Amino acid sequence: MDTVLELEIEPGTAPGEFTVRVARSVAGGEPTARFTLDVDALLATRQQLESVLLASSVSSRRILPAAEVSVQSTGAMLFDAIFVGEVAATYRASRAVAADRGRGLQIRLRLGAPGLAALPWEMLYDRDSQAYLCRQEPLVRQVEGAHPPSALAIKPPLQVLAVVSSPRGLQPLDVAVEREHLEEALAQHVRSGRVRLEWVEHASWEELHDRLLRRPWHVLHFIGHGTFDDAADEGLIALVGSDGRADFVNASSLADLLHEASPTPRLVVLNSCESGASSSDDPFSGTAAALARSGIQSVAAMQFTISDRAALAFARGFYTALANGRTIDEAMRSGRIGILGLGRGTLEWVTPVLYVRGPDTRLFDVADLPPEDEAAPTAPVVAAPVDTPSTPPPEAAEPSGPPEPPGPSGPVVPSVPSGRDGRGRLITTGIVLALVLVLGGVATAVYRSVRGDDATALGTGPTTSQTSEAATAPESGGEAPTPVELAVPGDTRWLASGVTCAPGTTLDISASGTIQHDQSADSTVGPDGLTDERYHQYNVEGLPDANTAGLIGGLDESEPFFIGTGVSYDCPRDGELTLGINDINLEANSGALTVTIASRPT
Repeated sequence: MDTVLELEIEPGTAPGEFTVRVARSVAGGEPTARFTLDVDALLATRQQLESVLLASSVSSRRILPAAEVSVQSTGAMLFDAIFVGEVAATYRASRAVAADRGRGLQIRLRLGAPGLAALPWEMLYDRDSQAYLCRQEPLVRQVEGAHPPSALAIKPPLQVLAVVSSPRGLQPLDVAVEREHLEEALAQHVRSGRVRLEWVEHASWEELHDRLLRRPWHVLHFIGHGTFDDAADEGLIALVGSDGRADFVNASSLADLLHEASPTPRLVVLNSCESGASSSDDPFSGTAAALARSGIQSVAAMQFTISDRAALAFARGFYTALANGRTIDEAMRSGRIGILGLGRGTLEWVTPVLYVRGPDTRLFDVADLPPEDEAAPTAPVVAAPVDTPSTPPPEAAEPSGPPEPPGPSGPVVPSVPSGRDGRGRLITTGIVLALVLVLGGVATAVYRSVRGDDATALGTGPTTSQTSEAATAPESGGEAPTPVELAVPGDTRWLASGVTCAPGTTLDISASGTIQHDQSADSTVGPDGLTDERYHQYNVEGLPDANTAGLIGGLDESEPFFIGTGVSYDCPRDGELTLGINDINLEANSGALTVTIASRPT
């Protein structure tokens, strides 16, 4: 991103005094300013803020929920501290330049002063614009590296290693609850050869070490328990010891273990509570920051406990952004916007944090799949038993083609654990779902760009050739039709898709993006709409219990059915697929959803 404002914050000469310097600015200049900040007082409010964030997941229609007062005041205090004098002027000028270029302004924070990394900078609030920065602009915490890597060129499939650790003595993880959802979400990406997912269950140090040495890994995702050791000033991750009990591994040791892989994974997702928290003395002592400092290009983590609903909403937004070619920092912002769709009063968009090493936020350059591999049907994904970890062949080189056929020798997709331990550490599939789907989306975006599909720009609807290809299911052994992509505005009653439905045909429909369901500031929702049943009074006829403001479909503007983020629809009769929004009051709606439709034989 060429529209960047990079701020370097260092300790001053007196206690509580700091210096902020503009290290890089799209508006030019490197002004410096001094400010004072009571870091200890702010750190003392962390527990209270965490309670406020979790409580905010309950919907509210107040203009400013009482719970948000503390978050907004904390964010304003942080903003007023660092944006002073010429630094503030440079910030305003940079936003103006970025706006003129039609771009967002990426805010980079280089937090070199002890204690500052533990503060919730994601709450930064600008009183003048009455906006939280991370909801308006991508915000990352940058860790400097001597030789920051460029984007890694890889051939599909993207290699994802998911690590599950549920040692005895800690609250057991619920392994089966998310199984069905994960298999449904990953099936098409595994079948197409875009993603290869492998699991390490009941992960010990030895097992993880062995698995890292077997093949190249692009992404590592950890699902388990995490905490922060105040005495040692370092983040901890719980692996499984030789006795089956918790083996707490510190961040620096985990970083050394990850570097055993060749190449080192470019993205690490820590789906454990407190993985994003840092000590008040060492800005790099938190697990996420320590991994970034050690050479991991990007680390996503959570600085507070996050609810299941918020994690899943974050996943949808994160996936949607990268599937449309966004960088990881832009995807993080989109994930926050996804959380906003849960309700007007939610504040959990504060919880995710992103650490990036070096200036480049594009992690992978993914080669396109050959068209015959992209369209070739394969057998369904076979899930292994819950307690049976997959055993991959000991390949030394990165695979260049689609995954081996499913079965005993092929890739397996076991279930994903989800649960919460007694101290409130939440384990959810939200980010792992985003992670793997995101990577599949990146490959899709690159492939579409190479093929030239971008001629059907958002809002133009399907081309004539796309419509004709999608109208009829392919004959046995024939080439799969090109999916149709079109925009559905938020004020749409019914929109003709140009896709013909006929008995014996299934339409795979997926949707992304956001709309505003009214004119208020916090009315953004995704394709799944509003989950609060109080809004059902605004539903269209025929869908009394569906999510309001969600994406719906019908045949010739009748027989409505709910789509949300995605559905496979078996055509009951001949007709044209029409799309709309589940809302009878459309006048105040705005924005648009991006919808992709692919047809296949039932």
